[in-house]
Amino acid sequence: MRKAWLFAPMLMLLLTACGGGGEKDQAAALQQQYAAVSAATLEADVTCSYEGEERTYTLLCAYTPEKSAITVLAPENLTGISATLEGETLTLSYDDISLDAGSYSAASISPVAALPKLMAAAASGYLTEQSEETVGERPCLRLAFDLEEGDGTLYTTWFDQETLLPLRSEISADGVVVFDVVWSRFEITESAPAESGEAEEQAAETAAQPTTEEQPSED
Repeated sequence: MRKAWLFAPMLMLLLTACGGGGEKDQAAALQQQYAAVSAATLEADVTCSYEGEERTYTLLCAYTPEKSAITVLAPENLTGISATLEGETLTLSYDDISLDAGSYSAASISPVAALPKLMAAAASGYLTEQSEETVGERPCLRLAFDLEEGDGTLYTTWFDQETLLPLRSEISADGVVVFDVVWSRFEITESAPAESGEAEEQAAETAAQPTTEEQPSED
């Protein structure tokens, strides 16, 4: 996995502060911070599984909650195709090329919309499942969200417990995995101000303290 950019220090602060509340409080704090993301650059491999076939696309996404621009980086024959997702409206830049993931009525989204949908789920979805699992050798917090009640679509992401970045995700329709996502880049380029003045003050104090490497030795 290529280097993913570290989330804002405030997110680490909030999750640490919730230590006494357990996993549910960690999930709520993480979701609060994803809701504060105003803009981000995302990259991932998205594998679509349907009709006995698998197709993998590498996607680059310039995300905002209102509108996202997605570019296909791979496979080679689709390189450079772009799309815009605004609300529920997806517009491809070439009319003759479709990246439709199949006939799943509950998850009838194109794979190019997978990354913005996962971000929306992390920011404002209804938490339905949570657990601690391992991806590779990385301990993760696994969270699953609904975006629309009763539509049968579940958005699941494994967040690295150390960096709090997404490592992999799944989008399933009626219990069947339609998209498998492996994240390779997650860079926050703009975020809303923290709602909690107290948390903001604590973050400033934490930032002012020297790191382990900066602290003088006792010798």
